Amino acid sequence: MKTGTSPKTLRIPNDTIADIERVAQEKKTTFSKEANRRLNGRNDDTNYPLFLAKMQNIINLSYEGYRAGREDLFQKAQEEERKLWTKIMTSSK
Repeated sequence: MKTGTSPKTLRIPNDTIADIERVAQEKKTTFSKEANRRLNGRNDDTNYPLFLAKMQNIINLSYEGYRAGREDLFQKAQEEERKLWTKIMTSSK
């Protein structure tokens, strides 16, 4: 299958254009690349299975903390949640 590019006229809401430009600038890429990524429905989260595994660990720590009455396990779950949240927020730019 041959691939190439062709210019096309497309009406895009101004707020969507602004969002694409902002994200492209944050990712240090071009408007076209970011727009094409969105059109192709690509999800940047290639670590989704890892995310699910980490979430399950947090749930398990919380459950075990509840079951055993151990506050340290709740604190560990909170620490893991903060690490995961930080990683998600910094990798989404």
